[in-house]
Amino acid sequence: MSTAQTGKLYETKAIKYLKDLKYEILQRNYKTKYGEIDIIAYDKKEKSLVFIEVRYRKNIYFGTPQETIITTKQKRIILSAMYYLKLNRKNYDRIRFDVISFTNEDSIEHIKNAFQLNIYQKYFI
Repeated sequence: MSTAQTGKLYETKAIKYLKDLKYEILQRNYKTKYGEIDIIAYDKKEKSLVFIEVRYRKNIYFGTPQETIITTKQKRIILSAMYYLKLNRKNYDRIRFDVISFTNEDSIEHIKNAFQLNIYQKYFI
């Protein structure tokens, strides 16, 4: 299976997981000039717009899936999220950046607020 096929498989698993939690899926593989966001969803329970990065690692010898989301990747996700918000002029009470990670077929970890917007506020002022 190619890397792209593996990524698509785990994104599909993440979407199923989110739908089971009653999230509304708004976008999948949202691409901008800054980068890509795997999933954009609305968490009805917490009334939050959620930008989600999905990661899979077969071997965690060199780190967990969430540890592979380096600062540069976070910046690209945040810039893409700001672009999405600019184009979709809805008022959301809260936005959040989550990571859903898999280390094998059955293991899923959902990290809410995996990183924060305030790290990059200087880019948006």
